[in-house]
Amino acid sequence: MPKGSQHWIAFASSLLFLAAIFFILGREQSVGVLAEVWNRTDPAALTLATLLILFVQAVGAWRVKVITTADGLTSIKFLSLFRIQLISQFVAHGAPISALSDIAKAAMLKLRFNLAAVHAIRLVLYERACGALAAVVVGLAATFVQLTLGMPQDLVLAQLLLWGAGCAGVAVLLTIGGVRVNTGIDLVDRAVGAVIGLGHLLRQSWVVSQLLLACAVQLFGLALVFIVLARGMHLPVSPLHIFLFMPLIFFVSSLPVFYLGWGGREAVVIATLGTTGNMTKAEAVALSVAFGVAVFLASLPGAVFWAIRPSMRKAIQREIQKA
Repeated sequence: MPKGSQHWIAFASSLLFLAAIFFILGREQSVGVLAEVWNRTDPAALTLATLLILFVQAVGAWRVKVITTADGLTSIKFLSLFRIQLISQFVAHGAPISALSDIAKAAMLKLRFNLAAVHAIRLVLYERACGALAAVVVGLAATFVQLTLGMPQDLVLAQLLLWGAGCAGVAVLLTIGGVRVNTGIDLVDRAVGAVIGLGHLLRQSWVVSQLLLACAVQLFGLALVFIVLARGMHLPVSPLHIFLFMPLIFFVSSLPVFYLGWGGREAVVIATLGTTGNMTKAEAVALSVAFGVAVFLASLPGAVFWAIRPSMRKAIQREIQKA
């Protein structure tokens, strides 16, 4: 992190959210509940949750594989993408903003598969966008199920507005997928071309079906992580609620304004699982923090791959500095 101090916004926002949450818990004299919940956590549950996170990372590599195949890069192997996914997850823990881990992933794609830098960055941006857009579709379906279960109206309405805006964005991308734009300004043409390229990608039915399947499997895996941790921590939370709110938890956690989702994830877990079941705010925070610990533990295999390839590590660091 030689230049980490220049990229403090997401790190500071996460600290601010976490400080506010712990301030509220302190006023309610619930900080002791956090320690009690952590102390009774079953280590076997944390281990299983960590393994499930690795499975979720594999699904993320599968999504990249779908995008690279649709982009004509059929020779790229899944295992190579999985290693890159693990390394970028490890890099994310040393970067104050998630964008740096995305740059690292793009650098690895560029160096490993001999791609142009712009091409590699575009693939990473497509993967990010497709993951978010697929979560929008799954989240909208989950919200309609919530309507039948009598969930709090304000919470359901907020989700409908969020997913509705996302669906409008999908509609715009599909509309411009076949448009050609030439402004004569190279930077503008590249940016517009990337957006149009994403729209063209989403007009391919086999790509959309696999991306939606990958997102559904990923959200299912993340929900299982929460369920395993909740059982290991002996928390009274409904597995159905976890499945229904996982798209929203995933979406908020992946926003680039947070450092690896910290702060935002705790806030949304309190607003969802902490208000629709029998969990207290302190228990909801404890569950979310345990999830963050499992994500960190799952990033350690990436540290091994990062350490055993010093030449690649130095090349990636040079690419990040250039970016």
